[in-house]
Amino acid sequence: MSAWQLLVVYDLRYPDAWQLALEHGRMWGRLYADIHPLDSDHIAVVFRSGGERWRDWEELRLDWILEERAA
Repeated sequence: MSAWQLLVVYDLRYPDAWQLALEHGRMWGRLYADIHPLDSDHIAVVFRSGGERWRDWEELRLDWILEERAA
């Protein structure tokens, strides 16, 4: 299985967006989460796979991140 990446855009005009992005990055693991500024109101976080070894744990964390983003 090849490694994958997920890009999530956070709208910083919402008060909790920056904190949420930081929490998601820490939850995923700083080594595999990259923050990229897009403009003054948006950042993108790229969540990268750590490989097959981490697949089960990544699926669980991905569910948490996407669930929080939908709330």
